[in-house]
Amino acid sequence: MKWTIASTLLAIVVVGLTLQPEASAEEQTIYKWLDEEGVVNYTARPPEGVDYEEVGIETREPVEADAADSETQPAQDSAAETTPPEQPEMTRSEPDPEVVAERCAQARSNIDSLNQYQNVTVRGDDGEQRRISDEERTRMIEEAQAFIEEWC
Repeated sequence: MKWTIASTLLAIVVVGLTLQPEASAEEQTIYKWLDEEGVVNYTARPPEGVDYEEVGIETREPVEADAADSETQPAQDSAAETTPPEQPEMTRSEPDPEVVAERCAQARSNIDSLNQYQNVTVRGDDGEQRRISDEERTRMIEEAQAFIEEWC
């Protein structure tokens, strides 16, 4: 899902940059970087305090034909006018190994606590503490175990 969001955001940035008339004849640069959770981000300005990669986007200057030229030139295919510029190849980045290691340790700790203690309480959205049911305990253990199997 994160990959789809990043792809969509990149497409929006690319389209937005190509629609700027003052920038149509030059190369645009966007900045690709990973946040603390290992998620790929794209911005128009370089981020502060993190390593980033510059991704160039070539745009084309619109062709303005004179009235005399338009009579002598054949009509252009309308599909060619609406073809978006080529997007840079994107590769899926793996999350930060340190973050994954922390979450693996937390998942293991959660399983130990859920198995060891019978009266486990959690703080609800309303801020009140409540005891979890046996079904919740089982679900939480299964979710933590699934995370460990996938990432650890």
